[in-house]
Amino acid sequence: MNKYYEFPTKIIREGLVRVIVPDLDAYRRPDGVYEPAWAPVFYNPRMSFNRDIAILFARVSRRILGVNKLSVAEPLAGTGVRGIRYAVEAGAEEVYMGDISRLAVEIARQNIQLNRVDDRVRVEKSHANKLLYKLVEEGVAPSIIDIDPFGSPIPFVDTTLEIASRFNSVVALTATDTAPLTGTHSSALRRRYWVLPGRTGWEREQAVRILLGSIIRRAASIDYGVKVFLAYYTDYYVRVYIGLIRGASRADESLNRLVYGVYCPSCSYSSYSSIVLSRCPICHHRLVVVGPLYSGEICAPEIVEEMIRDIEEVSWIDAKKAEKLLTVLKNECSLVNPYYRVDKISAFLWTLERLPVSNFLSDMLGVHARKIHQQTYRNLDELLALSLQQAKSPPVALTALTAMTPEKIGEYLKTNRQFNNTDSQKQAKMAVAVGLGGFVLWRLLKRAKS
Repeated sequence: MNKYYEFPTKIIREGLVRVIVPDLDAYRRPDGVYEPAWAPVFYNPRMSFNRDIAILFARVSRRILGVNKLSVAEPLAGTGVRGIRYAVEAGAEEVYMGDISRLAVEIARQNIQLNRVDDRVRVEKSHANKLLYKLVEEGVAPSIIDIDPFGSPIPFVDTTLEIASRFNSVVALTATDTAPLTGTHSSALRRRYWVLPGRTGWEREQAVRILLGSIIRRAASIDYGVKVFLAYYTDYYVRVYIGLIRGASRADESLNRLVYGVYCPSCSYSSYSSIVLSRCPICHHRLVVVGPLYSGEICAPEIVEEMIRDIEEVSWIDAKKAEKLLTVLKNECSLVNPYYRVDKISAFLWTLERLPVSNFLSDMLGVHARKIHQQTYRNLDELLALSLQQAKSPPVALTALTAMTPEKIGEYLKTNRQFNNTDSQKQAKMAVAVGLGGFVLWRLLKRAKS
């Protein structure tokens, strides 16, 4: 294939298609990792799973969303592998691709011919936003607009939403700028997504909800609400599928689901708030606040269930990984509160075992918390109730503390602690753990009474 291009290429297979791509071995970093941004035409093999899920969603959209004629617009084509897979694997009747790179368009055209879909797929050299407007002028009504950039999708969101609003299109967006979205690069997060930046203990879900919140605010500016079909974080990117609902009242409903996420780096307290809070209600440590972000459901159960059922029909994708992801999403569709990481909670509970009160805390919390440290839970009550079920016997001190408030429980524990080390930082950490223990006991007792 070198005779056609001034750079090394090879033919690879992805899904059911064969595509010409830059030779990955020619663009590896010193550590041996392929760097797609170095290649003259963009192709990222690590995004093949992203494309697998896109094919599943497109196939299901015909049945669930009532799409009769599947027409896909993909204005950031690269080698064209995504658009060609839409045609071959999802049966798209029309695929319109574009790329601003001349080399990319040349390779995409070769790949279209290689897979014999030139009657259904076309590609042209164009800026992504310009191509979308041109399709409107030509009377094309895409049922899916797929935006898969290298980095943030924000430069293309406004145009995409405007075009999607005209034709009731599904909008599929990828964001690979996860460092800003998770709060690692706070300045970039503020600039790109117009939010109060921060990094919570649930940073991956934070990334998903910040992206959705940004889309909702931009859609509301043209009087459209947003329906979330599917949203997730996997590997190193965020992927969302959304629909638009016309009407100022629908836009207001979507805006009402925007809140601030709050997180305590000391005791792991997590919640949503309609106002900016400053102090943790449990340990009074300064809170990390991020937002506004989306607080609603991140998937539609009927779509996810249908996608799981359809996996058997698309055996050429990474079925095991797809089923694992979609099953988790199915089980968590109705969960909207921030999750608690058990390893972080366990760190505090483990500290409690060094205190005199560990005799009645260890059975209830210590052993089980260590056993389930790899799991995550959305609700602290759920974690604690599960811990109590695993206890060999109910803590004796529970009955003695039934009438106590959280403050009194915390004071009780503080007066019974014995520090083996006078280091002030260790004392502070243990004091926080003690306060969390008091809160834990109070919530369990409150649940037991009810």
